[in-house]
Amino acid sequence: MERIISNLDKAKLKLDEAFFYLDEIEELIQEDELSEAAGSRVSQAAEKLTTELAALSSKVAELQNILMALEEQEQAGPEEAAGS
Repeated sequence: MERIISNLDKAKLKLDEAFFYLDEIEELIQEDELSEAAGSRVSQAAEKLTTELAALSSKVAELQNILMALEEQEQAGPEEAAGS
């Protein structure tokens, strides 16, 4: 259960970072003209956002595996007790 909570906290941090980069991209896009420097910043922010979302996806997959393992343990528990 502690692993789940830890991974949820990590996933929340990754989401917070992703939203930060999205806000940065939105601000840059709303500028009247994107200069070369602004275009470069948008590109860098998009790359960081992609990295954060990939990390988040990994954490979600790990959480799914943990939850599936917990469900399997839960299902196996009553059967083992009934066999005793």
